[in-house]
Amino acid sequence: MTGSLRIPACAAVVATLLLACGATEPEPRQVEWVQLTLESGEVLDIAVLRPESAPKGVVVAFPWGAGDAGLLLGMMQAYWDPVAPDAGYAVVGVVAYGPGLARTGREVMTAVLGWVDENLGGAGDKVIMTGASAGGVGVFHAALAVPGRVGGIIAMPGRYSGEASLEVLADAAVWMMVGEGDTNWVGRSEATAEQLKAAGVAVTHEVLAGQGHVLRVSQDALVRWIEEH
Repeated sequence: MTGSLRIPACAAVVATLLLACGATEPEPRQVEWVQLTLESGEVLDIAVLRPESAPKGVVVAFPWGAGDAGLLLGMMQAYWDPVAPDAGYAVVGVVAYGPGLARTGREVMTAVLGWVDENLGGAGDKVIMTGASAGGVGVFHAALAVPGRVGGIIAMPGRYSGEASLEVLADAAVWMMVGEGDTNWVGRSEATAEQLKAAGVAVTHEVLAGQGHVLRVSQDALVRWIEEH
């Protein structure tokens, strides 16, 4: 069961997070909010940005912190809006607490990709999954729940905290980023990159000079990486 509502982004939250990422505040853009019902009966909210024409690909995004709607919108505007839709990619943000996807990843991704398949055509055959901080933990749980649907993973920062083998992600490219001043995450991020390499996954790991936990990353660079991989 789904329903949709178009509302403007939460300007105050977005402005704060964009400034933290070193970006200028864009004009608020409307997103399409959709409610999905999970197998458990719980409701899951997703926020969708669509390109002007039929999408050529899909980015599934998991936010910082508690994973609430405000943080999700901030992440989408900081890293993906407007460059990804302008380049032809739909962005599907998921209101979810990243580490919690260790338990709920399968049913969450079943619902999200079911909606993608019904509403975005063949663009979601292979999706790019991305997450930051808590979302950078959750993105690996989500990817492992549906490994055959993953074309790439961007974690900024992220780490894997589970015990399942990462070998099922061997067909996906992974880009991991962490700020050099983010002392609690550098080692964990590097350890995950080594796990991925040992599992046969093509991974690029970057320690970004002069940066902390909330990363400043060019939207153009993110889209360019997707285009190249």
